[in-house]
Amino acid sequence: MLKVFLVEDESVVRESLRNNIPWKEYGFNFVGEASDGEMALPLIRKTAPDVLITDIKMPFMDGLSLSHIVKKEFPSMRIIIMSGYDDFEYAKRAIKEGVDQYISKPITKFGMKEVLDSVKEKIEKERTQQGYLMQYQMETQEYEQLQRREFFEKVLTGAMPVKDIYVEAGKLSLDITASAFSLILFSIKDKEKPFEEIGSVQYCKALEELMSYFLRFPAYILSRWSLNTYIVVVKGEKDIVADYVERGVSKIVEICEGKDDKIEWYVSAGKPVERFSALVKCFNLVNHAFACRYFVQDTHVLTEDTTAKYTSAQNDGSIENIDSSKVDSAVLKGFLSTGTESEIGEFVSEYLTSLGDALKSHVFRNFFVLNSLFAASSFLESSGVSKKDIDENLFSLKEGYEIKSKQVEEFMVSLLKSALELRDSASNKRGNKLISDAIAYIDENYMNESCTLVDVAEALSVNSSYLSTVFSKEMDTTFVKFLTAKRLEKARDLLAKERMHTADVAAAVGYKDSHYFSFVFRKMYGMSPKEYRNQNS
Repeated sequence: MLKVFLVEDESVVRESLRNNIPWKEYGFNFVGEASDGEMALPLIRKTAPDVLITDIKMPFMDGLSLSHIVKKEFPSMRIIIMSGYDDFEYAKRAIKEGVDQYISKPITKFGMKEVLDSVKEKIEKERTQQGYLMQYQMETQEYEQLQRREFFEKVLTGAMPVKDIYVEAGKLSLDITASAFSLILFSIKDKEKPFEEIGSVQYCKALEELMSYFLRFPAYILSRWSLNTYIVVVKGEKDIVADYVERGVSKIVEICEGKDDKIEWYVSAGKPVERFSALVKCFNLVNHAFACRYFVQDTHVLTEDTTAKYTSAQNDGSIENIDSSKVDSAVLKGFLSTGTESEIGEFVSEYLTSLGDALKSHVFRNFFVLNSLFAASSFLESSGVSKKDIDENLFSLKEGYEIKSKQVEEFMVSLLKSALELRDSASNKRGNKLISDAIAYIDENYMNESCTLVDVAEALSVNSSYLSTVFSKEMDTTFVKFLTAKRLEKARDLLAKERMHTADVAAAVGYKDSHYFSFVFRKMYGMSPKEYRNQNS
C-alpha cells in the first residue's frame, strides 16, 4: 500500500479530505498532515511518503517551494498540487518543479480518485521497471565476472597505469571514488569435497552467508581472486575504512569459526591507503601475510604479526631444531592445490625462511630438493597429469640433484611454475569437456525456465561456483549472458519467421514473465519484440 501525506492550510478542507476520502480503498495509507510547507518538511522526511498532496497558496512556505525541496531530496516522490486558482503561471511553475498532477478546488471524491489512480499507476509501472532492471542486473552480474577479476589483478599487481584505472573502472560500473581504501583477502575451502564437486551443506551455507554480507554494503567491492580465494576492496571516509575492515574480518570469523572440521578458511586484511592506486602496496603486505596460511594451519586470521612471529620462531635453523611439519609434503601439496603463479614468490620466501640455516647443510638440502620433487610429482599424478608429461615438463636439474644453497630459491620457483602450468593444463582439459557438456545441456533445455546455472551444475554433478568460474574463463562471457543470448537469438527467429505473439515467444524460450522478456529484449536490441516482428516480417 502506498503512503500519502497531505499539506493544506485550511483546517476544514484538510480534515474533510483526511476523513472523507477512502484512502485504503484507493490503495493508500494516510501517514500524516500539516498546515504549511515549513511544518510539513520534517514530517515528510520522517514518514517518507510515496505521494505528497499539497495546496499551492499557504503561509510561511507555499506548495511550490515545498515541491522544489522535496523533489531534490526525494526524486521518486509523486506530487499532487491542489489550487483554487485557475492560473496558467502557477501551472507552468508546477510542471517545472516536477509536479505530477494539478487538481482544482473544490475537490470531489471522484476527482481525487482520478488523480490518485493516475499517480498510483505511474508509481507501479515505475517500480515494475525498477524490479525488472534489478533482476536483469542480478542475472548479468554474477560473482564471477572475468573482466572484474582481471581488472583487480592488473591494479593490485601494478600492471595498470593510474591514468587507465578510472577509465576501466567506469566501464565495469565500479565506483572507486573514496578518500581511503583497504583490502580483505580470504579463502574458504570445503574439506569434505573437491572444489569441482557440489559442496557440503556447511560449506555452501558459509559461502552463501559470506557472499551475501559483502554484496550487501556499498563499502565493499567483492571479486573472486582464485578458485577458493576472494578479495574485497574496502572504501569510504578515512576515519571509518579501518572500522569497515574490522567488521568484515569479524563477520568472516563469525561465519567460519567452529567449523574447522568441515571447512578450511583464512583471512588477511590491510591498512588503509589514501589512493586507489596505492592498493598495490597494501596488497603486497596482505598477500605476504596471507601466504602464511600454508604453514600455520591453526591460525586463521593472518596479520603482519603472524608473519613476524612465524619468522622469529624459525631463527634457529639448525637441522636439530627444524620443525618436521615445515618439510612435510602436505605443505607443498597444499600450495599446488589452491595457489596461483602470482603467489609463488611469497610462498617460496616464507617456506625457505621457515627452514633458516638448515639449507646450508648439504645433506638436508638434497633431502629438501628430492622431497619437493616427489611431492610435486605425487600431486600432479593425483590431478590427472600423465607420468610422461611430468617427466618431460617438470623442472629437473642438469647436474643431478646437487644444488647450492643460493640456488634453492630459483629451484623452488621454477619447480612450482612448471607444476602449476601442468596443473592448469589438466584443469583446462577437464574444463573443456565440462563446457561442452554445459552447452549441450543449454541447447536442449534453454526453453525451460529452470535452466539456470545451479540446475546445469546439478545436472553435470559439479559445483555451481566451479562451473561459473570455468565458463567465464573459457567462454569469455558469463553463464547467464550466454544463456540470455541463446534465448533471445531463438526469440528473434520465432518473431520474424513464425510471427508469434510476444507472450508465446517468451514462453517458448524460457521466460515465464512476458513483460520481463520484453524488458530484456529491448535492453539487448533497442526495440520491443513487437517492433522487431513488424520490422522483420
